Amino acid sequence: MYSKGDYVNYSTQGICEIEDIRLIRFNSDPRARRYYILKPVQQKNACIYVPVDNQKLIGQMRPVLSSDEIDRIILSIKNSKISWIEDRKQRTSEFQSILSRRDEKELLQLASCLYLKSKDGTKGLCSGDLQILKKVETIIEQEFSFSLKIDPQDIGTYIRQKLNLSETNGFPKGFGIFPK
Repeated sequence: MYSKGDYVNYSTQGICEIEDIRLIRFNSDPRARRYYILKPVQQKNACIYVPVDNQKLIGQMRPVLSSDEIDRIILSIKNSKISWIEDRKQRTSEFQSILSRRDEKELLQLASCLYLKSKDGTKGLCSGDLQILKKVETIIEQEFSFSLKIDPQDIGTYIRQKLNLSETNGFPKGFGIFPK
């Protein structure tokens, strides 16, 4: 169980602070239930109510990674990679599946795969692949910059330094290939 003031990574919302835990009765529910009240750090006006007794929704919450966990994840991808899938539909399906799991190791592998493909001298990435890359960048930048307490634009440099990579081996300078 989480406590008030904890930070969690919640579903597609990203990093959230547990602002409160309290009993609330919504009109559609005949009984009061205990809810985590989450405030996304990137959307100050948003508020998310997660029933404490809803295991499916609670399963989408996890503690924010520590800096040691991030370093272990980065180092773990050094000798593993995701292979490029030529069939666009199959590739999109697999990449969307990785996005939905939100596993940082897989996300880093996916980012590296997409960066390398964009630099391989062929026609580059299609718009769907670019959209997936942007989502991956946002997820990684948000959690890593929050946990490491560094600017999001420095995440690519941080990852490359940990892996002893040049900019041409995946993870370009500033992490993203899109201007911020």
